[in-house]
Amino acid sequence: MANKGMKKDNAVFYGFLIVVLSAPAIVQSVAWPQQNSPQGQESCPNANEIAPCSCVVKKNGLDILCESTDIQHITSAMSTLKGKSPVIFYLKLRHNNLPKLQGFLFLALEIRHLTIHNSSLAAIEETALSSLGKGLTQLDVSLNQLSNVPSSAFRNLHHLLILNLNHNKIVQVHDRAFEGLDNLEILSLYENKISSVEANAFKGLEKKLKRLNLGGNHLTKVPQQSLQILDTLKKLEIQENKIEHIVQDDFVGLHNLDSLILAHNHLREVPADAFKSLIQLNSLELEGNAIATVDKDGFTGLEENLQYLRLGDNKIKAVPSDALRILHRLRHLDLRNNDIHVIADDAFTGYGDSLTFLNLQKNDIKVLPPMVFENLNSLETLSIQNNKLTRLPEDIMEPLMDSLRVVDITDNPLICSCELMWFPNLLKALKDRDDEMQQKKKPLCHMNVEQREYYVQNMPVEKMDCVVSRSSKQNNNSASSMRQFFLHEILKLLFVQLTMF
Repeated sequence: MANKGMKKDNAVFYGFLIVVLSAPAIVQSVAWPQQNSPQGQESCPNANEIAPCSCVVKKNGLDILCESTDIQHITSAMSTLKGKSPVIFYLKLRHNNLPKLQGFLFLALEIRHLTIHNSSLAAIEETALSSLGKGLTQLDVSLNQLSNVPSSAFRNLHHLLILNLNHNKIVQVHDRAFEGLDNLEILSLYENKISSVEANAFKGLEKKLKRLNLGGNHLTKVPQQSLQILDTLKKLEIQENKIEHIVQDDFVGLHNLDSLILAHNHLREVPADAFKSLIQLNSLELEGNAIATVDKDGFTGLEENLQYLRLGDNKIKAVPSDALRILHRLRHLDLRNNDIHVIADDAFTGYGDSLTFLNLQKNDIKVLPPMVFENLNSLETLSIQNNKLTRLPEDIMEPLMDSLRVVDITDNPLICSCELMWFPNLLKALKDRDDEMQQKKKPLCHMNVEQREYYVQNMPVEKMDCVVSRSSKQNNNSASSMRQFFLHEILKLLFVQLTMF
């Protein structure tokens, strides 16, 4: 149009151009293409057009938030956005009054991540999400009132990767509940009221599903039939249910499982071969049950890969050494808050050389055998606080001195004695290793003669008539011998120099 004007009357055109360039207000009012945002980036509509919703431009698209409003305002905002045809990277509908998600609400919108959180949502119409099938990758409908999985509304979401149904009121996962979600990788159903999972509940998810969370529900047994097809599953969370027993076939088919969380159920034992099929398992969490016995074959099948084992907050009366000896790669062993009174000399023999973390706190241990830590050559963290230990001689701790980085012996009824003289030296060594935690952990000991307590690192050694330990004597003798040797050599050199003159 400008070229045509130039051909007709160049003078008029240049006059117009001069006026425009000399009037900044006019320039600002002209809607030049891509003036408000970089090339290819979306732009938000005017705030009053989508109020009370708000909009922020992000790198990958718009971030829309509609909070504490109702369906009328949300519908109006969506209608405005449809006219703009933007890419909405985040659409967050939170704390609203939205009992039903109506059909075609998002028609003609391109949405990547959709959150409908804490909005009293009880129903999703079949066509409510159908137009989002090509672009939606994450869907969060947590903390709502859904009583069942709205399968028909999910069926066309073929590119969905993450589905969050946490904190709803779902009581059953019916057959083929997630059919159509061919690419789903993470499914979370935490804190519902699920007591039943039908045999084909996860049919259609077997190709891609990597993480499944069934925690915080009312399951009384592992839903083995529904799980066995999930060959790609890496992490299974069934914590905080009411499971009382596990049996050998419960985890058949889960050949690639890396992490299993069975914490805070009602388990009373770990039976033989319970995890036999989980040959890739790296982490097993069994804390917070009522486990009193662990069969000697309880961890068969886990020999090559298990590194993290959590057995805290149970009723175990002794370190289950017979069951643990096959775990050649075990690094992290947590036995805190059990009923362990006595630890055998060989409690950690056969597997202890790979341990880097050992937690024995909150038990009832009164005595540590002299050789109990003999094989723990790699141990970096030792927690034995809150037991009944009165003595902790240096000979017991000596095998750990070179590797320890964190040690906690607080909340034990320790007696101030020369046996504890090693502790301040260890703290200094740990400080030299840049471990700040040690300065916060100050164990106390009781001085019987004075009927008072001291921090172990501040014991009144001068009042205790301590004899230097054999190792310290050896070190002192060695240092003294070296000093005498060097002095003798220096005197010889001086004598030679003097004779030359």
